[in-house]
Amino acid sequence: MKIVQLTPYAMDRPGGVQSNIRDLAAWCRTQGHEVRIVAPPGDPGHTEEGLMTVGTARPWSIHGTSFEVSRATRGEIKAAVSDLRNWGADVVHMHTPWTPLLSWQMWRALKLPSIATFHATLPENAGFDPMSAALRRVGHYFNRRISRVVVPSMAPYRQWEAAGANPLPAILPPTIDLSEWRAAGETAKSSETFRVVYMGRLEARKGVSVLLDAWRAVTTTVPNAELIIAGKGEEEPDLRTQAATLPHVSFQPPPSDAEARALIASADVFAAPALHGESFGLVLIEAMAAGTLPVAAANEGFATVMTGSGADLLVPPGDAPALARTLIHLANNPDKRAQLTKWASKHAMEFDVATVGPEYVKLYAQGLAARA
Repeated sequence: MKIVQLTPYAMDRPGGVQSNIRDLAAWCRTQGHEVRIVAPPGDPGHTEEGLMTVGTARPWSIHGTSFEVSRATRGEIKAAVSDLRNWGADVVHMHTPWTPLLSWQMWRALKLPSIATFHATLPENAGFDPMSAALRRVGHYFNRRISRVVVPSMAPYRQWEAAGANPLPAILPPTIDLSEWRAAGETAKSSETFRVVYMGRLEARKGVSVLLDAWRAVTTTVPNAELIIAGKGEEEPDLRTQAATLPHVSFQPPPSDAEARALIASADVFAAPALHGESFGLVLIEAMAAGTLPVAAANEGFATVMTGSGADLLVPPGDAPALARTLIHLANNPDKRAQLTKWASKHAMEFDVATVGPEYVKLYAQGLAARA
């Protein structure tokens, strides 16, 4: 097959959607398929196999997270579609198609069999949220027009179910090639400290301030504890101020892919205190594959990943004392860490692209068969 992956996000920006697309595309190529990736432009120096950049993008923020709003002119869409048709495109895989606007523009113009992955879990609100309502209508729109909607976990699935979606989405986790994470874990140099790493965007919903609230109690009990915060975002100035009086806290800019793997593999714990808005836990799986235990907030997306023994590593979202207690317990119980690390390494492989990739290929083939 000749597969078109459509994303509204620049491929040079770090993110789970981009990782999913990149690793699924690479795996599909190993299986004899061809893949093109259509995305808005990012860094002009960024290169990516099969990448076609179209249109323009500008940053936007809603529900406490940041993303790009992208669009293309009629002329740009026409040229891109002509290129893909001449190439022989068979099937389209859209990612987060309710993020305006490029994915929808390209999909509508291509008129090919399609599936769509809705990566996000919408925030739960006590009252009426017009944006969430609008996004749900967009979901229904695509459900009526494509061969299959996919969501990454039970968290967004339940939202589609509550909204009366028919048919209900398929549940497939994002695809990720874990081979380089496993290799990073095998070559990692152990730290003399009890090292905790947070890596990601520095924005309110990610809960980094909760981690810092917990840190004073951790260092009181674990004198050799070290916290590294790698990332950037609108909360960085406030977080640096909060950390100024805390011991053994350092900040780093967002690392490259290789640096990220090495940093996480060097840690005892990967902290993921996100308060809400997580539909899955890709970063948790990466950490586990690298031999690092994730300690995560029990939001619905992370709880999807941290099943079985992993439930011991979940804490209530926003609960700094509970987070501190879990970190202290792991620091003081190396046998428990070793037991959980063995479980985590095996559990991560359930999400490897070699396990999940064939299920996506089946959906592509079903879309083509239905069209025929």
